[in-house]
Amino acid sequence: MDLKYKRIHILGPSGCGKTYLADKLTKKLNIKSYDLDDLFFKKKYNLRRDEKERNELLEDISKKKKWIIEGTYWKWISPSIEKANLVVWLDPNPYVLNYRLVKRHLLRNYNIFTKKNKRSEGWDDLIKLLKYSTSYRKMAEPNTGYEAHKWLINKHKVNFVHLKNKKEVNNLLEELI
Repeated sequence: MDLKYKRIHILGPSGCGKTYLADKLTKKLNIKSYDLDDLFFKKKYNLRRDEKERNELLEDISKKKKWIIEGTYWKWISPSIEKANLVVWLDPNPYVLNYRLVKRHLLRNYNIFTKKNKRSEGWDDLIKLLKYSTSYRKMAEPNTGYEAHKWLINKHKVNFVHLKNKKEVNNLLEELI
């Protein structure tokens, strides 16, 4: 089977479903996916990689024939955006994002049956994510959030889809699979 899209970059704010979509595509298309957090951090959310190492990792992945890359970053992802033959921009309603972020926080950090803390993400981390997701479309700086993702897509003139809800995501999945 010759796939039309072999290099897919998924971007959008935290909680928009990037990892969900990457996992679905990985299973159906048999293409390895990469989370940009794994390139940005040596130890997730604690120890950052230096810029040179991070950029080299992204460049190495971008040179592969097939990949799915997902993440919310924008400043350093040009190599993968430029080489992607499809960019999927997930951009749901801020209320949907906030619901998903709270749900994810509770599922990741607390076992509701034993009430034991499973991870070390704090409530302050959740508050930061909620503030970011709420302000994603209206950030004051032109090179952040929504505007930065829009700029990247326009700069590289890539083939992209801008999806705003789960129905549109499911339609894309049906179309690609």
